[in-house]
Amino acid sequence: MRDAVYGVMLIALSVITMVVYFWALFLSPTDARFWRYSISDWAIVIPVLLFVYLFLFVIAWIGWAMATTPPTLPIHEEQGEDRGKKSEQHS
Repeated sequence: MRDAVYGVMLIALSVITMVVYFWALFLSPTDARFWRYSISDWAIVIPVLLFVYLFLFVIAWIGWAMATTPPTLPIHEEQGEDRGKKSEQHS
């Protein structure tokens, strides 16, 4: 039951956000300014900034994982030859 309530809340929040974003982008007053930018300008700037930062964060995370992952251990030829001999002995 709780999952259904959370699902309905997510749907409602998504629809409300879509309506507010549409208003901010297309229907907001052009004379309303905040830090020299109109509301429709902020409606473009904020999502673009978030997507760029998210992309750069993922790139940094991949780089960190590559830098901190220890190298794999080399496979010695002797071990490979020993395995071949053992399999021949079992045949």
